[in-house]
Amino acid sequence: MLSASYHKRMIEGNGDLLPTAGSDPGDRAPAPGSLRLVQALVNTLNAETGQDLLGTAPEAAAWLGAVGLLPPGSVLAGPQQAALLELREATRQVLSGHIHRRDEPAAASRLTMALAPCRLTLAVEPAGGVRLVSADYDPFSRVIGGIAAAIAAAATAGTWARLKCCPGRRCGWAFYDRSASSRSRWCSMQICGARAKMRAYRDRQAG
Repeated sequence: MLSASYHKRMIEGNGDLLPTAGSDPGDRAPAPGSLRLVQALVNTLNAETGQDLLGTAPEAAAWLGAVGLLPPGSVLAGPQQAALLELREATRQVLSGHIHRRDEPAAASRLTMALAPCRLTLAVEPAGGVRLVSADYDPFSRVIGGIAAAIAAAATAGTWARLKCCPGRRCGWAFYDRSASSRSRWCSMQICGARAKMRAYRDRQAG
């Protein structure tokens, strides 16, 4: 079962930043609670620089160890790394849909399948609270379960839909939208937003 102390630390708002392939272009604060684990997973790839913290099986194992999902020094097999990459990109596809606020059946199905190799159970806390935790004995299945539990907790808290992926060209950076209207579209208006406006202007001029 995934460490209770890990989930307690994440859900109560650990201020430490998790390792990502760059800093947030808009200088936004990270997502709250355990949702920042999902955000960090997506942001292990920096599309602009090409840096990928999950690029090889040893790199992926090191990242999972750094965020507390695997014990330090753990080893991943090639198929497990591939499954982790698929989970990252399936999550990115769903978060991209959060920008448009519309149903995305294909994206939802893809993420559902990527999360399938895990088994979750309820952990009842002494104070009476309950939370989802991974109950699988396979270490990599517990990794998937940790991500699934974080997504479920965010959905319950109403924060899941505020985690979005920037639609900017060669971007896809996951950011947490704290705006009152929850209608932020770009990771940074000064970068991706400005680039999109410039392209639109050039297209109009060319037309």
